[in-house]
Amino acid sequence: MSKPWLTWTTFAVTAVTTTAGLLLPDLSALLARSPGLLDGQWWRLLSPILVNPEGWYQILFNGAALLLLGTYAERAYGRARWLLLYLGGALAGEVYSYAVGDYSAGSSVAIAGLLGGLAVWVVRGHSGLPRRPRIAAAALLAGAVVLALIGDEHGAPILTGALIALVLPARAAGENTAHAR
Repeated sequence: MSKPWLTWTTFAVTAVTTTAGLLLPDLSALLARSPGLLDGQWWRLLSPILVNPEGWYQILFNGAALLLLGTYAERAYGRARWLLLYLGGALAGEVYSYAVGDYSAGSSVAIAGLLGGLAVWVVRGHSGLPRRPRIAAAALLAGAVVLALIGDEHGAPILTGALIALVLPARAAGENTAHAR
């Protein structure tokens, strides 16, 4: 498998826009969730994933999660499916966040879509892992249902990533199915 360049490109774009948002708070506010979406500011449906304005813990956690989960997801699903998991999670997370009135920002909802896809990949046994990690992945998916029910914006994108992964299988045999290491 070639290098996970889509993961690294997404990381770089998010790092640049997050840095710009920290230096220019008006830019961060322009990209964050806002009731302005209902006033025709349509870009706010996905732009909140471009900035992580809540401080260094959010930047470090989301960056590390993207690099780790993104690399595995890109190798397991390929770039096109990775993009569907990432953007599907982002869209589900943003819509859910608007529904519960959370007007913040962050890339974690998009990353949660990758997590849901990887959980399905593990549960299905594609990872070659023994039973216990597969049970843990199934528990993660059950936990996502609980998160969605209690109003946490990460439950919906995890479940969306899982549904996408159920519909779009992992890489086909002709796509170099070497497992992520």
